[in-house]
Amino acid sequence: MRTTSSIEATGRTRTSPWRILVTERPLAGALVAGFVATHIATVTGYWYHGLSMKSGQGLPDLGWPTFNGILLLPKGGDVSQFWAGTVYHLFTGMAFSLAFAFLLFPLFRWPNTVSRNIGKALVFSLVLATISAAWWVPQLFPSIHAGFFSHNLGWRTVFGIYLWHVIYGLNLGALYSPLPPIGP
Repeated sequence: MRTTSSIEATGRTRTSPWRILVTERPLAGALVAGFVATHIATVTGYWYHGLSMKSGQGLPDLGWPTFNGILLLPKGGDVSQFWAGTVYHLFTGMAFSLAFAFLLFPLFRWPNTVSRNIGKALVFSLVLATISAAWWVPQLFPSIHAGFFSHNLGWRTVFGIYLWHVIYGLNLGALYSPLPPIGP
């Protein structure tokens, strides 16, 4: 990591240390952002039943680690499925953060402000949500007969898929927020 004097030399003394670190070490920044964003979104997915205006009308909980564990260890016990799915799920979220940071982020021509970086990640997360609702859930869980765009699971489930990915995108963009390039 650069010293304080080298940070001052770049003219970025009033910038958060995290944004400087992400700018100087994008790989580490993308991995941490992916881990944290995936973890926060995953935890919120277990509490969707509480998002309701009337009792019993909440969203379905989305326990992606358990779903992944069932795919990985179809004959495993609940605990082994959960932990295998959790590890796989976190690594998947981190892999998507690397794809975002190194493949897609450079394609956006928006300025590297925090709000624009969050916007970039939100666009990315909405694409992931669309892929999840349209392909991932119906293809990987044929026994639940999700239907086209998971519509057989009801609008609450489709909304939950999008909400989960929006939470991921908000956190990814807030954490993976490099500074604009210096100079012309």
